[in-house]
Amino acid sequence: MAVLPFSRALISISTGLIFISAILEFISKKKPIDFKNVYFICLALLVLFCVLDGLRVYSVNDWVKGIEIKLPLLLLPFGYLVFRSSLGYSYKLLLATVFTASISTATLASIYNYLVNYEEINRLVLQSRHVPIIGGMHHITFSVYCAIAVLISALIAYKSGKKWYWVPALINFIGLHVLTARTGLAGFYFSLLVAAFIYFLRNKPKPLYIIGGLFAAVIIPVIAFFTVGSFHNRVLNTRDDLMVVMQQKDANYQSMGMRVEATKTAFYLIKKNPIIGVGFSNITHAMAAQYEENNSNLFLENRILPHMQLVMETAVHGVIGLLVMLLFFIWPILKGIREQPTMFIFLWSLIFFACLFECLFDRQHGIILIGFFWFLFHDFEPQRTELKPE
Repeated sequence: MAVLPFSRALISISTGLIFISAILEFISKKKPIDFKNVYFICLALLVLFCVLDGLRVYSVNDWVKGIEIKLPLLLLPFGYLVFRSSLGYSYKLLLATVFTASISTATLASIYNYLVNYEEINRLVLQSRHVPIIGGMHHITFSVYCAIAVLISALIAYKSGKKWYWVPALINFIGLHVLTARTGLAGFYFSLLVAAFIYFLRNKPKPLYIIGGLFAAVIIPVIAFFTVGSFHNRVLNTRDDLMVVMQQKDANYQSMGMRVEATKTAFYLIKKNPIIGVGFSNITHAMAAQYEENNSNLFLENRILPHMQLVMETAVHGVIGLLVMLLFFIWPILKGIREQPTMFIFLWSLIFFACLFECLFDRQHGIILIGFFWFLFHDFEPQRTELKPE
């Protein structure tokens, strides 16, 4: 947990150790596992689809690499479900604490680096480049981590009465606006809006609270625009990106324009392969061929894969994959979203929003959020009186 932003190798090793420990625990103690867990079934199916892609590969190496990326979607939930009954409230709180401390450390280091290189980084932001993240995590994925660190720290501070949790909440809140990756930043406010709506359904708060919350959600970005250089430049860059898309200008080296072009290209693939898609290990080859067929004016280096998870999964595994992924995200609503833990509501809404602009299911750090934290936060609600281990 402590190395999440800093070491991909240790994350992989930890995942393997969790799975091995879970297998040994399962065999030795024959613990009952909720294999009927809908989230686990959905993730297992997504991994199975990737395994079956071995029957239609262009490159075995690409297939093996794909399996290596996807496999934790199965291993981590399995490990969590095996040890689930042994994880008490205190241990879950410790996991959340180490998580927020780790992200806060990376955030502080990244903010310091930004301040040291203030002019250069602000200039790069105007050119659709990102503020560097110390530790090496992809900047968009880190912004999602940063957002969830704010939300869970604030929730723990508010519900448990442990006021020091406001410190990581504040650090990462500032970091979100300084580091300015649009997915995490917008996802943060989207999650707040969803949580506020559910809070309204649960508690019917006074209108003054609603007005105050909406005012804060509007005024804080405005203040950031006039006081934080990177945020100011990211807004200007976003405006320019939108103009490229709306006016259908040359999309080369324009982040949003390239994403739109990738999505359009993916839809051509979906029309050709609507039921089972082209296969996870074949998507790069298929997209490259489709760009050529469409006579795309994007340079080869700018011909990216789809960045919307639902579009990506449909291109890869067709309608079948799309239905599985939709079930994964819709199941909390079908089960009664008002009854879900607030921590889980934050994560669910944030990951769903992020997946509209980024393929978290295809990144190591995104898979950690989905394969581990999704299940952890589904069972965790901060409170003042600690419970005994289950």
